[in-house]
Amino acid sequence: MVQTNQIRLPSWLNNKTVFQQKVPFEIRGKAAPTATITLEISKDPTDGRRVSKLDAEYGIILSLETTTSPKGDFRFSIPAYDASTDAYTFIFRCLQNTVTISDIRCGDVWVFLGNDFLSIPMNRSEAPAAPMKRQVMSHLRFFTPARNGIEEGEEDIDYDEKEYFKDASWIKITDTKELSLVSSSAFSFAYTVADQVHYPIGIVDLSAEDSTIVNWISGEALANQTAVSDYLDELGLLIDRERYYRLVSRDLHDKKKDELEKKIEEGKKLHDFDLSMDAKLRELEGETPAPVKTEAPAELDFPSSVSASKGAASSADTSFAKSLDFSMMSDIAHKTGKKAEDSEYIKRKFRVSMLYKAKLCPMKGMPIRGIAFSPDTDEKLFGRYDLLLMGLLETLADTFEPKEVYEEALMPSLLMVAMHPGNIDYDYPYKVLEFNENLTAFTRQLNMPCGMVSMHDLLLPDKTKAFTLGVRLAIVSLGIHITPKMPKSCPECIGVERAGNKLILKFDNLGDGLRLQESESELRGFAVCGDDRIFYPANARILHGVRVMVWRDDVQDPVSVTYGFSPFPHDATFRNLNDLPVMPFRFDRDPAFYSPDLFFASCDKLEFIGIKEKGKDFEKLKVFRTYKGNGVITADSMNKTEGSASLHIRYETENGLYGFEPVLTYESIGAPLLLRDRTRMIVDIFNPDTVKKTLTVEGFGSKEIKQQLTWQTLVFAYEGEGDISIESLKFRIEDSSKNGEIYVDNIRFE
Repeated sequence: MVQTNQIRLPSWLNNKTVFQQKVPFEIRGKAAPTATITLEISKDPTDGRRVSKLDAEYGIILSLETTTSPKGDFRFSIPAYDASTDAYTFIFRCLQNTVTISDIRCGDVWVFLGNDFLSIPMNRSEAPAAPMKRQVMSHLRFFTPARNGIEEGEEDIDYDEKEYFKDASWIKITDTKELSLVSSSAFSFAYTVADQVHYPIGIVDLSAEDSTIVNWISGEALANQTAVSDYLDELGLLIDRERYYRLVSRDLHDKKKDELEKKIEEGKKLHDFDLSMDAKLRELEGETPAPVKTEAPAELDFPSSVSASKGAASSADTSFAKSLDFSMMSDIAHKTGKKAEDSEYIKRKFRVSMLYKAKLCPMKGMPIRGIAFSPDTDEKLFGRYDLLLMGLLETLADTFEPKEVYEEALMPSLLMVAMHPGNIDYDYPYKVLEFNENLTAFTRQLNMPCGMVSMHDLLLPDKTKAFTLGVRLAIVSLGIHITPKMPKSCPECIGVERAGNKLILKFDNLGDGLRLQESESELRGFAVCGDDRIFYPANARILHGVRVMVWRDDVQDPVSVTYGFSPFPHDATFRNLNDLPVMPFRFDRDPAFYSPDLFFASCDKLEFIGIKEKGKDFEKLKVFRTYKGNGVITADSMNKTEGSASLHIRYETENGLYGFEPVLTYESIGAPLLLRDRTRMIVDIFNPDTVKKTLTVEGFGSKEIKQQLTWQTLVFAYEGEGDISIESLKFRIEDSSKNGEIYVDNIRFE
């Protein structure tokens, strides 16, 4: 906040501020040099009750005085206060200048930064249809500087660190216009927490769309952690002042050209031709910004060698992150936005320290309760993300208070958001899963409270996703800081016991217990393997709400288990009673073959959530379709052999034939389906009209369907060579009757 007099205060301290409860802190500012400055803090009840003048809890509760330095610097040490809905007023006086900061509250302060769902503002999202309590809403405060870091009057972010925001201020729920720009996740987080604790919650909303972790790391952290700076230098991402301004100049040039092109196109539509604008556009198109002359590598690629990036880390003196196994991540060379005419251009999202300078630096000295961080999709490309996390943590520790914690309950926490499956890299489909694995492994080794929150179960496009994320983050924060009985993270598998051919899985952060999603009746998403390390879908059952038993009949000696370990985990809907989904996992990282998505095999669903074409969003897709004749395919929950239902098909033949098939052309299926160490397919069939029929399966031959009112098991041998490979799987029924019906269930491969 810019002061109009000689007293300058921290940007985060202005009208409507929320400051952190139970934590002493310092207020540092500037005023007239070598002058006396005073601070008077008063407290008044907001519930309208009368207070005695003898009540020491209200009225003027603190008076401080100090002398500014020859440069005008001053600081006041503020004692710890308990959370309260009462109003504080801070009055600063120096010579003839007075600054009054009013409507201040004491509660919990949280910082939101990163990208993805955390950066979606209220005006681009929706909240679930549920009434909100006015009393709770009155506890919420938000501090939201310019989302992209560029304030009014600025063309771009400066290379030097910003000390003060120009126009950022705290807002309340009544500031509706400003509130619409607040992160939807931050709002739902604040509301959910305030509804439980009944005192003020302040959110410093710094999240920025299209940003990455390198934007938030400070220059000081780079100087202190040589492993981090060496790694970024190896990637060609460290730049000096001259080169930075050349990049900014390129951005402004391109922005002006794009804006001019848009205006000219709009003018053409209205038959309004402006020759001067056309001439200016030609001038911009012919104008080439001076090339960047630097010793940095011409190719700004991510490393193609894990060993190379590990070498950069070897110079770090002390870092437990070095012991983590981040080598599981696939290597990839990814361009950081190079353009043909300038081989050293770097996208804004890969410019080191940019958002730290514009958004984090002015927050120095602010005491907080915790931090929520969400990674950008491109962050999975960094081979040594552990090093970048260390750089971010040092930056945050240097920025916010308290730096020294003598009570464990006052230590700030870190809430990490796992990457969403929608960030799939089709060249390396398991990269998102591996990234989340490594993120979890990293947080487990930190000496500060940490929680992981996943959204892998929220696949469909939905404007309430960001709101839901905020609620989940709030549940975790309450578990860490307020209520020990609540989960401190999404549930994770923490142990596996062997009982015959069954595996018993233990989980942490159970809350009130484990359950299925409301729309589900079967526990799915698990897979097991034997000594051959070939995983296939397994049966699973919840035991007393606290453990899970997993088995597969044809695996007598299971050695490992996975859950939701698929690039498109549509079956991973298992959760605790606090509505936090169980994190996908694999028991070990030994080399293995993971089963393809056999989404059709259970025959109890007519729809599943997948991706039809590359580049499209998740959507509900049909599992089966008719390709010959006419048919109505339904799910029958009464007549079945396994699971929650079977397929009931009523059909009309075409020339005595009816054909149906699972749809394997969807992008998320990844056909052809390769089934290793499998030689046959088994299908359960029920023939209710007891008419002679034949079932032919593409690639597996034909079998006669008996005329009997019992379930039949048909066994088909694979006709190809080697392992089963399925590009399509067409089922054809030969029936001399014009109409008929049949039940199909429990398709399996052995």
